[in-house]
Amino acid sequence: MFFLQGQISPKDLIPAKLCHSGRIAALSLIERRSAMIYSHEELLGHTRLPLTLAEIILFIIIIYLLVAEGGKWRIWLGSLLLVYWIVLVAGKFWPPPKVEVPKSPLATKIAVREDPTTANFVWSSEYRVGFWWHFFPVKKYFLIYKRALEEKILTQDDFIIPAHLGDQDLALVHSRGYLLRLYLLAFTPMGFINGENPISWYILKKLKVACGGTYLACKIALEQGIGMNLGGGFHHAFAGHEEGFCHLNDMAVAIRKLQVERFIDRAMVIDCDVHQGNGTAAIFQGDDTVFTFSIHQDDLYPYQKACSNYDISLPGSMRVDDENYLEQLKVLPDLIKKHHPDLVIYLAGADPFKEDRLGGFLLTKQGLMDRDAYVLRLCADRGIPIAVVLGGGYAPNINDTVEIHLNTVRVVDRLLN
Repeated sequence: MFFLQGQISPKDLIPAKLCHSGRIAALSLIERRSAMIYSHEELLGHTRLPLTLAEIILFIIIIYLLVAEGGKWRIWLGSLLLVYWIVLVAGKFWPPPKVEVPKSPLATKIAVREDPTTANFVWSSEYRVGFWWHFFPVKKYFLIYKRALEEKILTQDDFIIPAHLGDQDLALVHSRGYLLRLYLLAFTPMGFINGENPISWYILKKLKVACGGTYLACKIALEQGIGMNLGGGFHHAFAGHEEGFCHLNDMAVAIRKLQVERFIDRAMVIDCDVHQGNGTAAIFQGDDTVFTFSIHQDDLYPYQKACSNYDISLPGSMRVDDENYLEQLKVLPDLIKKHHPDLVIYLAGADPFKEDRLGGFLLTKQGLMDRDAYVLRLCADRGIPIAVVLGGGYAPNINDTVEIHLNTVRVVDRLLN
């Protein structure tokens, strides 16, 4: 049974709280008060400084070089580092690009691909990153691919390899100043100490391929109804800065590129990660061609939420299980009907799992599989192309995270067949 029926007691809910075009918080008054009680460690995460610790330290070093007594080499080195620092920091505050989305009836749009494929799943060996020292379990990308083949869920013929996206494509969403910042970080040691978002040239190259993977999955979805990228879902990346293990917002780039190329007019993002997709929400805020939906834990990172078109923000104290979670998703049919998207991008996060280290929801593997089936069938029954990306997952045992993502693959494959 794909969708579990269930009801939430009226005592658990208060009237919907609207934020702009539809932010909802399903909290009781007592739960809302308890959700505002944070530990000292949590409070430190509520205020995000405009500069990273590494940038602050570098600035102190620059000042020391410029004011301390010594030879001219100090002045030259300090001046050079100061220019580097100014450009690096300015990239965060560069204004986002202004992209005019062409308006054209769907009937006039050209064919999606000149080389249509029978493959529905996108994966590249470039997704493998030597990130062993980071909290984000990047090796899951290869393990999902490997197990899908070993368990004969998929064959090699089911996969297609994406190409990387160029800076011109990325600049449809990310500011030129921010892209310059990423290059400066990637080519210097500063990239390795860039807080929670370390980056190198090696990593940046692979991120561009992952963006290309989401774009390709979207085009496959437009061709065949469903496409899935075994990667992507970098929903914390803003137009002008990196955040939350995310440098480039692959979903936003794919949507903008498809709009500019006149493959779609309207899109919808259904974000089912346990963390709000604040970067995606901020990028498309005020844009009526893209509808952003997010169901997430309220008292969790990011503590300063952006405003999606429709947010379901649930507290950890609510002890959200399979039944409660799936009940909340019943708003989706009306939202889809209202927005009429030409394409849906579904972020199938694995971190609502009950054992996840960075989440407080209590969903089981079966519940997450039911969630996937509900969202995918919802779009399939309405003839709406849907592209799937992975998002987060931080279970203590990486095999649990891999199994959850693999279940999403199973659901997609079952619908295709």
